[in-house]
Amino acid sequence: MLTKFRNKFNFYGLAVCVESDSSEIQLKLEKDFSHFKVNLEKEDPFLKIYIHNLRAPLNKIPNVKPVFDRKYSTTFDEGSVRYNNYRGKALTIMNYEQEEVEIYSEDLNLLHELTYLIILSRIGKRMDLERLHRVHAMAFRLGRVDSIFMMNMGGGKSTLLSHLLNYKEVELISDDIPIIGKDGRVRPFPLRLGAYPEIIKEIINPNENIYKMVRQEYGTKKLISVEGIVNKIASDNPNEIQIFFQGKRIKGPKCRIYRANIFQKVYYLIFNMVIGFGLPMIFEYFWETGIRDFFRKTKIAIYRVIAMFKVILVSEFYIFETGENPEYNGKFLYEFLKEK
Repeated sequence: MLTKFRNKFNFYGLAVCVESDSSEIQLKLEKDFSHFKVNLEKEDPFLKIYIHNLRAPLNKIPNVKPVFDRKYSTTFDEGSVRYNNYRGKALTIMNYEQEEVEIYSEDLNLLHELTYLIILSRIGKRMDLERLHRVHAMAFRLGRVDSIFMMNMGGGKSTLLSHLLNYKEVELISDDIPIIGKDGRVRPFPLRLGAYPEIIKEIINPNENIYKMVRQEYGTKKLISVEGIVNKIASDNPNEIQIFFQGKRIKGPKCRIYRANIFQKVYYLIFNMVIGFGLPMIFEYFWETGIRDFFRKTKIAIYRVIAMFKVILVSEFYIFETGENPEYNGKFLYEFLKEK
């Protein structure tokens, strides 16, 4: 039997149960997904994860040819079970039929990152099949307007959101992956914030709610649990007006907002939602082999394209050229939306 530490989360009806032998990892996961935490006794889990803070048992990997060989891991399949060897630092064993994952590593930071991304990868795929689609963006509510701001990784989404959260009437929808329903309307998905605590003027219990994730690809990132922000979480009721913004950096202190044309709308929605470049996930836990999963992925692609056209029908769409003064960018966007 694995251990004593357990957590359970519910993401739009998908329950995830995590068991481990590390209280530290469970505490970080509680901060990552605090909005989604539920009582252990409720619904049967869609996904079960068992975390072992132990040396990776590489002898469990079957003697078969690798399916994928990527930058940080090599993947092996045997039937419905997938083995991911992270260069000896970690081993994950995923049973797709039972939706169960075992994760082994002596590195607590790696265990935390893998668990976080595996959860988002598996629930993301199931949510796609239920016509709830993730978009790589940040989103917030101000008055009667729901705003979704898309931008390339490192472009300034988190910085902009950090400044906007200093306006207490701004409500959080999501820092990183808002959800788009089959009606084209945004729905809240408030994970921990990758926002900047040094910019946000008021944080509740900062010693508890500010923490770090050490990532293989991008290094250390400061995070804020949604329990630490004074702003409300937006309710799951679409607002009267929905606006999509595509951010672009420009030189100089000024910024401007102008309407996007149809080609820009389609291009940026394909990039950020239909394909989903930059979404927090791991390819190996989304992409399965075999004809059955080929049809699943085809269905997901069709659903995402339909949702994209629904978004275009129900949303205003602007290009937001952000200048080199982040605080001014936030004020400019806030004042633009207040006039709506």
